[in-house]
Amino acid sequence: MRPSAFCDHIEAKKDDHSMEGLQGVCGPCHDRKSSAEGNAAQKANPRPGRRRPPEQHPGIL
Repeated sequence: MRPSAFCDHIEAKKDDHSMEGLQGVCGPCHDRKSSAEGNAAQKANPRPGRRRPPEQHPGIL
């Protein structure tokens, strides 16, 4: 067990700065938790693709 080096929000993006909403974590645990939260946020709200959908040729009816 490592000593706490970071103060972390227990629930991500809640901005609960009360003592009950915060926890102390070590650097590697903070990095792992933050990465997992970021990955979950990207999966929940993915960026739109950069490719345009194919358009029908103007000569084809």
